[in-house]
Amino acid sequence: MNKSSFRPLILYIIFLYCSTLCSQRLQADGGILLNAEITLGNQNQWLKLGFFGFGTLNYGDISIESGLSFASYQFIKRHTVNMSGFAYSYEFFALAGIGKNSNLLGSSVSNMNTSILFNPNGKGGFNGLGFGFGKDFLPKELATYGIRRGALLLRFSNANHNIHLSFLNDFKIGWFNGSRTDYGVTGSLDIGFSKIENPDTIYQLGLGIDLFTPRPDYSRSPRNPINSDDNRKNVWYTLPPFKSLFYGNMYTYGTYQQELYTLHTKLGMNSKKAGAYIQNTLHDGIGLNPRFPWQVEEKDKLYIEISGNVFLKEITND
Repeated sequence: MNKSSFRPLILYIIFLYCSTLCSQRLQADGGILLNAEITLGNQNQWLKLGFFGFGTLNYGDISIESGLSFASYQFIKRHTVNMSGFAYSYEFFALAGIGKNSNLLGSSVSNMNTSILFNPNGKGGFNGLGFGFGKDFLPKELATYGIRRGALLLRFSNANHNIHLSFLNDFKIGWFNGSRTDYGVTGSLDIGFSKIENPDTIYQLGLGIDLFTPRPDYSRSPRNPINSDDNRKNVWYTLPPFKSLFYGNMYTYGTYQQELYTLHTKLGMNSKKAGAYIQNTLHDGIGLNPRFPWQVEEKDKLYIEISGNVFLKEITND
């Protein structure tokens, strides 16, 4: 037998060895969640049905993770507007980083879901960043406020503890895939801490900020005197039917999740003065854009929201 007859066998052995080596180092974890949610609050009230899928892929100390969500909901109040209607939304995000990522706590960065997918048997940490985007499709007069927002995501975890930061905005630059609208829920910030307490229990605590502004009237010069600092700053006029629909929510939130249900609560204040300060700082300094006519003299109001979820989930390990 000549040497050439051994070549296929040698190549097969090399291929088998490499495949075995990769399979030993490559690990995938994931889960899906189907849930029904009812939310009651002074700004939003709805009944929602949703799907959430999340997974991780690890090779050595390199890890990527990604999530995808869809939901439809019937609401009777949305963005403080008393109006019934049917809406739906989607969300996608992905992060890359280092660590033996196996507990699925990256699902906590979702902006659509209050329930968290987690693997109590996973102990690996993760340190990484990523991007995402999502869109809300609203009916009737609210249709133009169903904007697409991009997301910058940071996550740091160790064993069963996790800290995440999510910054969402409607501007578009690079992988930050917003719709360039500069109105509606233009900006949000979410900082959260989560911990797997036992195989069936997880909790989460965090801080959040949401800013909402009405549509600007681009047909008029930005000479609105409201929030103009004595006419030293350019300020947009806004369009009906929601010319005065502003809110700046600053709140704490908490999540308690058991095997088949989740309780989620937000509590804080709706401050137009604080909302104007945050947005004015960004528009005056970074974007040099006209301001919006926030009614900065209005008193702060209570912001509260309570959600209850029941769900079915399935977790896999390969």
